[in-house]
Amino acid sequence: MKIRFLGQSGYVLKSANTQIIIDPYLSDSVNRVANRPRTLPIPMAPKDISCDAVICTHNHLDHLDPDTVSEINNEQFFITTNEGKEKMLEMGKKNVKTLSVGESITVGDFKITAVFADHTVEAFGLIVEAEGKKLYFSGDTLFNEKLFEIAEYAPDMTFICINGRLGNMNVDEALVVAKKIGAAVNIPNHYDMFESNSENPYLFTEKINGGRVLEFDREYDL
Repeated sequence: MKIRFLGQSGYVLKSANTQIIIDPYLSDSVNRVANRPRTLPIPMAPKDISCDAVICTHNHLDHLDPDTVSEINNEQFFITTNEGKEKMLEMGKKNVKTLSVGESITVGDFKITAVFADHTVEAFGLIVEAEGKKLYFSGDTLFNEKLFEIAEYAPDMTFICINGRLGNMNVDEALVVAKKIGAAVNIPNHYDMFESNSENPYLFTEKINGGRVLEFDREYDL
């Protein structure tokens, strides 16, 4: 399996036969709406996306971005929340599946399970399984002891928000959650897209076993 970090909470995951994309923010819409310019270049054109599933963990601009979604072809399969589906239907997207916490769906080589997240709107985290690997993506979430239950899935790697603003855990809280989950590799995210909502990822990685920072727009083997 391969992974490519798109910045913020965005990832491309590829197995031998399947490709999924999580939370692609591929525009500057947050700047247009909230005067928060992106600090990273746009790593791919939305119109070029054609994959097995695009997953949007909740209906916020940097996760379900209308400027991105509207440019993706109308046949694309999306997975999101109930609120997210309503937004996508408004944009003319028809091939949309909702997931609630505890529900799973198989997409090609991937088993995708929605897990608990405590955010300012309806949201979920993800357990993604393929090719013998199990990954946990927190999406956006506040600190909540229910996140400790992610340990029951025994993920090999975690991808955890650390920015500490706008409904997300800070570094210290993310460290508590990561240590409770107990994965061998722990990767911070949601720290790099906006200067007003940023954090130093090494404050997380230097205090956790298996701490690792992924370079923006670089593909890695898992």
